[in-house]
Amino acid sequence: MRFADHAFLASLEGCEGFERSSFEAAHQTPSPVSIRLNPYKKNAGVVEAFGFLEPTPIPWCSGGYYLKSRPSFAMDPLWHAGAYYVQEASSMFIEFLLRTELNSQSELRALDLCAAPGGKSTLLASMPQFNLILANEIIHSRIPSLMENAIKWGSPHLLVSNNDPAHFENLPGFFDVVLVDAPCSGSGLFRKDPEAFKEWKPDLPAFCSARQKRILHSATKALKGNGYLIYSTCSYSACENEENLDYLLNMGMFESIHVEFPAEWGVVTSQSPKHHAFGYRFYPNRVQGEGFYCALLKKKEGIDIEFSSHLQSIKHQPFPESCASWLESSAELYSYQKENEIFVQLADLSNAIGSIESFLKLKKKALRVGNSIRGEMIPDHELAVSTLINPNCSRLELTKDQAIRYLKREELLGFEKLNGWHWVTYNNVGLGWAKGASGRFKNHYPMSWRIQKQS
Repeated sequence: MRFADHAFLASLEGCEGFERSSFEAAHQTPSPVSIRLNPYKKNAGVVEAFGFLEPTPIPWCSGGYYLKSRPSFAMDPLWHAGAYYVQEASSMFIEFLLRTELNSQSELRALDLCAAPGGKSTLLASMPQFNLILANEIIHSRIPSLMENAIKWGSPHLLVSNNDPAHFENLPGFFDVVLVDAPCSGSGLFRKDPEAFKEWKPDLPAFCSARQKRILHSATKALKGNGYLIYSTCSYSACENEENLDYLLNMGMFESIHVEFPAEWGVVTSQSPKHHAFGYRFYPNRVQGEGFYCALLKKKEGIDIEFSSHLQSIKHQPFPESCASWLESSAELYSYQKENEIFVQLADLSNAIGSIESFLKLKKKALRVGNSIRGEMIPDHELAVSTLINPNCSRLELTKDQAIRYLKREELLGFEKLNGWHWVTYNNVGLGWAKGASGRFKNHYPMSWRIQKQS
């Protein structure tokens, strides 16, 4: 793409780390391809499968890799199984910030306030410091993609909600970490999306900045004292980045966190004009990634009223014997039933989830195990891709060609003599369910998720 003398470039003059000629040159090169592995499905052999693409570790993210070129992810069963997530490398720096500051802390709660499509939520869900992650998205039309990615990741402690940021003011001090990956002018992604460049106007960053401040105001309420706020955008504009840090520091409740990292990473450290708060800028001419900005702030202790729960006792039920064998026996789980559907939650999260549900619209608060229909338990797809599934349940391991047929929801041939429900796997990672009966082997992969392209 060509910038010529566009007002966009003029708007970046004076931004820390901006160098016009190399910045323009970088936009004439292809975008890097990067993935992040799912640590809970680490036996999937993703790195080995991409060996021909020479995977190279991303230095600031454990489990992050660059690929030499872009394969057809839609034709890879491991992608459908949630064994990895295709994520822009610069945005994975969030893991480094948190890992550096949180160290060995555990049992923390995190809120991803602007979560769709779920890349940063699944990143948080992969970190051992957290035992509850709430992925929220205000725009209803974006919920299906967030739900799909959350389900495929398979983490039972990853929840999904559909609420306005202001609703989280009803949960003061509830979260240890709040991530605001704010809606922005998108200039950091112009290389990947040249059409977005055509829509950029000089007044767009200021418009976005005002919206970002409203979101940040609500985010500060939901964060507990001594908790951490991560602010990020995919914009280069100072009014959406450093100036918003000054907005937060003006509140008097935050301190800026500075982290050290190797200079060869190419990440630029900037400071806000008023309070000199630290932020981290990514330019495509300096790093192997797209444009990105992020910062880490710590909330001072004792300046907010902490959340107090006033809940009725939660009613739980024993597992139906017909589905208990499908679940990992070592997990401490609560079960409940809604009409014919059976759900389970991690026992130690039950009260926290109840508190959240008192004020928010939860789209996913538990693992859907299955349906009881005319006396038969029908296993749900969520269970097939969840880390809570019993690895010893009846399994059918497929070859790659068979797995592609299955993901297209085509008939699986040669298994007609099998009876009952079978957990369908590829590289020992769950893909879904199939059932044999009366000489037929029926494919139960979700119709809406099936591969529709032809290979």
